Amino acid sequence: MAADAVRLTPTVRGGVDADAPETLRYRPDLDGLRAVAVLLVILGHSQWPWRADSTDAGVTAFFVLSGYLITSLLVREHERHGRIRLRTFYRRRLLRLGPALLGLVAFAVVLGLVGALAGNWPLGVASVLLYVSNWVQAAGVPITPLGHTWSLSIEEQFYLLWPVVLVLAWRRALWFALAAGAVTLAIQVTAGGYFEYFSTFARIDAILLGCVLGLARPHWPSWVGALGLVTLVLTGLAYSPEQHDLTILAAMVATTAVIAGRFEPLGHLAPIGLRGYSLYLWNTPMTLLLAPVGIVAPIMTFVVGEISFRLLEAPVIRRSAARSPRARRIHAPAPALAEA
Repeated sequence: MAADAVRLTPTVRGGVDADAPETLRYRPDLDGLRAVAVLLVILGHSQWPWRADSTDAGVTAFFVLSGYLITSLLVREHERHGRIRLRTFYRRRLLRLGPALLGLVAFAVVLGLVGALAGNWPLGVASVLLYVSNWVQAAGVPITPLGHTWSLSIEEQFYLLWPVVLVLAWRRALWFALAAGAVTLAIQVTAGGYFEYFSTFARIDAILLGCVLGLARPHWPSWVGALGLVTLVLTGLAYSPEQHDLTILAAMVATTAVIAGRFEPLGHLAPIGLRGYSLYLWNTPMTLLLAPVGIVAPIMTFVVGEISFRLLEAPVIRRSAARSPRARRIHAPAPALAEA
């Protein structure tokens, strides 16, 4: 049996293109949630006197959203085809995330070659390409300006295994996610230092919560979503280092409410959310280069992020959407938004 066609139940194709990308009914509010997450990260990275260290809330929100979208796509594939095509999943994820990430890596290589980075920049580049930059930083090794890719590494490590879990334990996947989430939450609360912040074992509790949502598919009143949105923003704005664990827990609960509550007005922020991946990738480098110039860093984040989105992301999204005419737009999986 092929690695990308593990059969779970008898397949009924019904005329559907077997190689077409899986799609979900488009929810603009989820792209709006992605926008809130990236804006919290940009605010947290800013050097303004009144800034809030809101990156933890933004990162957590994006982890939960990512787990929800990925799991929902895999569930959709299982429902349509009776199987999960692993090789196809890995290939599409690489094609979706790779071009923009390679653009960032090329930027770092240029800076390294002209002597603008520390001597360990080749290690940073290699760790990003191998999706292990979180473990390099867990060991206390800085990889400026690529440090923010730790969250992408955590997601890719998790998604290397999660589809396999669904294939092998489809009927017990929800219980597995709940149990694993409880264990990793305990690790996150009890651990400390670089390990707690950067290790995969301590940070996938939020992703697993998103997976639970993708499997359980709760549908709550919209006022719950509105309350969750307010809570998420206030959690980010009220952050203090002493409340790190509480911030993550509150952001997980708030994001769950937004996803399940379907607060439609969030859809007005969808254009920003669609660019969330590129904004995430370029916010840290722009902040490191331009932070002393005040508002210039966030402005350049949006300028360079827009260029990255149009040149490196949009062509891939368009090709995927063209192969799936039934969907208005593909909820393309994007990595977490992270703190350097």
